[in-house]
Amino acid sequence: MDLLTSDYELFDRSMFTFKQLKERYTTEELAQLKVRYQTHWQKWKKMNEQVAKATPLQWQMRKPKIESWTNGWNLRSHFWCAYRSEGRQQENACLATLLNKKQFQIYLMFQHYKSEERQGSISSFNHLLTVLKEWSKHIPVEEYYIWPQPEHELVDHLPLATYLTDKQKQIELKKAMEHKTFQLGKLYFYPNELKDAEKLILDGMQELMPLYLRLNGK
Repeated sequence: MDLLTSDYELFDRSMFTFKQLKERYTTEELAQLKVRYQTHWQKWKKMNEQVAKATPLQWQMRKPKIESWTNGWNLRSHFWCAYRSEGRQQENACLATLLNKKQFQIYLMFQHYKSEERQGSISSFNHLLTVLKEWSKHIPVEEYYIWPQPEHELVDHLPLATYLTDKQKQIELKKAMEHKTFQLGKLYFYPNELKDAEKLILDGMQELMPLYLRLNGK
């Protein structure tokens, strides 16, 4: 399945709350917008479900957690999906995909929302920073970015290659994490259209898997 410019452009809007949208659009226009959102979301859902089915058996990936296109009060400003393996459904760490108006990302993250209800500490996740240099020798490092979790998703994130060679950037990242975590992954930017996005996701997950497994003590 291909990711097209129209998939990014879905999120290029100034308002997302249904209250605001109802004030600006007619009933028919709002209905058309909802259909547009649902159409793109169904594509997103199908793409990630196909990825889950194609993952190697040894990954033991269950059906991915695909966030809905609305939270009831707002349209989403991005689409998001989390992947966790069997036996690790209650962990904070996960592999994920995200699409917003700026970029498509395949990344490793610590889910802070309701993290107290799941397992896995912030300190153990952040300990991965100590192994990134060695891990990076086995992946196309120029395709990767790293950023503090509090950083807004539309900010220009730091290239991993720069982080690994710049001590000051490493210090700045830890400070910006604000007692939270970092995120690490491959970013593909608008308006680049992507052929066979499922393969890109599988390749990215394959590269990130050693870090994900390390969090489980493997």
